[in-house]
Amino acid sequence: MLKYLDAGTGSMLVQMVVAGVAGAAVFFKLGWAKVTAPFRRKRSDDVIEPERQHAQAQHQPADD
Repeated sequence: MLKYLDAGTGSMLVQMVVAGVAGAAVFFKLGWAKVTAPFRRKRSDDVIEPERQHAQAQHQPADD
């Protein structure tokens, strides 16, 4: 009933588990970035847009 696993087989199994975990971590890190990319704001928009609105407000002529 019980099977014997020698040291080589045990280390191969450990190596497969470690490689699987590392591969899954990289896959999900890259995949998550692609999934969330359409929903993220660009950092430059957060900085440039308020400055652009401020500059436009300063250059508009006053209504008399």
